Amino acid sequence: MAAAAAAGAAAAQEGDASIAQRIEVTRQYVPELSEVRKLDFQPRMTDTVTLKPDIRYSITPTPWKSVFGTKPIEPVAISTAEYRQQRPVYLMLGGGYPARSMLDFYAAFAAPRDVRAGAYANHYGQWARLQNDRGTKEPAWWTENTAGIYAGRDFGRRSLDFDIRYGYNYYTTIGKVMSGDCVPGDLYYHKVQTALTFGDAFTDLSRFNYRFGIAGTLWGRGLVDNPEGSAFADFGWKAGRRGAVVVGVSFRGAWNDWDTGEWVAALAPEYRLRTERLSLHAGVKAYYDRFRFGFEEQGSHVYVLPKAGISYRVADVFVPYAELDGRVGPGSYLELSRLNPYVEQTNIAGARRAELRGGFRGDAGGVFAYDVYAGYLMGELPYFVKCEDTFLPVLAPVNLFYAGAGIGLRLPMGFGVQAGVRYDSYDNGGNFFSGRGGRVGMGIPEFTFTGEVSYRYRDRFSVSAGVEVLGERRFASLQNLDTAVPATVNLKVDAEYKTGPRFSIFAAGDNLLNRRIYRCLGYPTLGANVVAGVRMLF
Repeated sequence: MAAAAAAGAAAAQEGDASIAQRIEVTRQYVPELSEVRKLDFQPRMTDTVTLKPDIRYSITPTPWKSVFGTKPIEPVAISTAEYRQQRPVYLMLGGGYPARSMLDFYAAFAAPRDVRAGAYANHYGQWARLQNDRGTKEPAWWTENTAGIYAGRDFGRRSLDFDIRYGYNYYTTIGKVMSGDCVPGDLYYHKVQTALTFGDAFTDLSRFNYRFGIAGTLWGRGLVDNPEGSAFADFGWKAGRRGAVVVGVSFRGAWNDWDTGEWVAALAPEYRLRTERLSLHAGVKAYYDRFRFGFEEQGSHVYVLPKAGISYRVADVFVPYAELDGRVGPGSYLELSRLNPYVEQTNIAGARRAELRGGFRGDAGGVFAYDVYAGYLMGELPYFVKCEDTFLPVLAPVNLFYAGAGIGLRLPMGFGVQAGVRYDSYDNGGNFFSGRGGRVGMGIPEFTFTGEVSYRYRDRFSVSAGVEVLGERRFASLQNLDTAVPATVNLKVDAEYKTGPRFSIFAAGDNLLNRRIYRCLGYPTLGANVVAGVRMLF
């Protein structure tokens, strides 16, 4: 989810219109220590239970989705209106070498059946020293922290939910270069976020559904430097025997130091039809986008982008599908920093993209699953030009063809296999001076391969070994407009032992080949490292 991922998961209504999309992450899981079970409704309120710690690298920010689900499970967003957990407290504690620290905490307060309230906290810290590109070691601290409270109440089939949280992120810049009297500094910011929603869960469109919400953020070194705000209204109703209509209306505004900002208003009507074999949706997304830089108007634009998809289940093992989707994403600093935390604290115009994707997928009794696909993406996406120890965000046109496949296989006696491959082909000679699209500065590998072999013994013990292979990636800097990072291999393992339904011990190793892997140009990840900890429900 972010400007380069340019998307995140699609919500029940227009993705950009939903507050659930505006709050950190969206993972629809129930926090149970013994299993991970998907929910059949969209998240509205954010709890913050991590079912697995963030022990694997996101090697580089890229404007495409991962070929397979081998990335870490992040703090989840669930609907506390629909789920009442059996245990009031969840706690995960972990640490590792080189120095790392992790905490995930959730506590539900005692309340009547139609009332809910709780508190949560997340922490991740990396406190290592890494070698910069000049061959010397320096601190490479990285810490992200969030703490908040939520409350809600049900009113029949509708609910009112409120959430407020405080966050603090700090990143040590590497490769500092002295320039006259200018001393390069590290990057950090505080942020306060709040959200209020009221309405339906949009799980039963046989009746009229509606949902309203507002959200706001203050962030900066002094907390009140840069405000952001959003509001939405979603409506849905039945249309015909098997059809439904959903309409999302939203507004989002972001300001940087009060003089630079972007305002986006969106209207997204959509029709959906689902039969026993056919699934169809068709609609449009209309955006009004206005960007201002330093009190100077940069112009306003109207974009009308498609949203359509169709799939037909010939059989469980063969489901052809096609999707067409367009999106205008935010260009605020908080969105850009999710792609690259070392980006300059500024805003740019939002990313714009349209993507056509098609293929076929299938599932054979939960034993074998696969997905084969190809697609074409065009638009303007952000990339980052390295300027000494930080990065400048720039929008560039991109025309990208891609193809890939993924498989999952459940073997007898608890064994399993997953694998995925993706190839990206596009003009790689473009740069921000020529105005041509390309992968220079975006760090997109030409090919990606991921694989994992796992073993589970009953509900007590599990272990897995995975590998991720990235092709050559190319970045941009003011000193060298075309800088290549060679192909790399990342080998990782993790294991967990459960003593019972309320307690487990986990351990993991990452980058076990001790390769020099870069998050982005000039910023390597940790070398070979291990982490261990416990998870508890009580």
